[in-house]
Amino acid sequence: MMAASKAIPRERLLALQHAYDTLCIYLGFHDDEKHFLRQILDGDFISPFFAEYRRDYLEAEAEIEDVDCDELFRWCRSKNAFVLPKYVSSKTPSKGNWTALDHAARFLVRALRFSWENGGEWTHGRFDPDNDQDLESDREFHQVWAILRYLQIEWEAANIDEWEGDSISETLADMLSSRL
Repeated sequence: MMAASKAIPRERLLALQHAYDTLCIYLGFHDDEKHFLRQILDGDFISPFFAEYRRDYLEAEAEIEDVDCDELFRWCRSKNAFVLPKYVSSKTPSKGNWTALDHAARFLVRALRFSWENGGEWTHGRFDPDNDQDLESDREFHQVWAILRYLQIEWEAANIDEWEGDSISETLADMLSSRL
């Protein structure tokens, strides 16, 4: 089990800032609006769900994976994750034998559903990629995945000794650029 988040070492801040700037671009925040992203990350529509992800996955697992967006999308679709109680319920389920995909799906499903039900940043109200002609549910899914990926990078920067910021930032930029 790993310790709770610590301060990010100074030498990692530049790479982390690059990842943050990339996420801002992807989410449509201009230079004078970047502070709004931090408010979202620390706000009620993301923070409690990431706290659970951090506690039950990042701090509990010896081996942490980077969850691919397309793989998570297929997983959520195949499992019907947006109605499956283990992902939807506000009660924390037993997470024995959970995979990285399970943890990421729970974060994503709970964050989006909470936003839809409470007037948050994401308002589409459903995940139905098969019948979504305007691709809004895909966009919201990808945005919340990108936020999860950034927050995991941020946590890793503070907590993983063997952190490779340049490659992680480039990976995030590559993944996001394919979705811009």
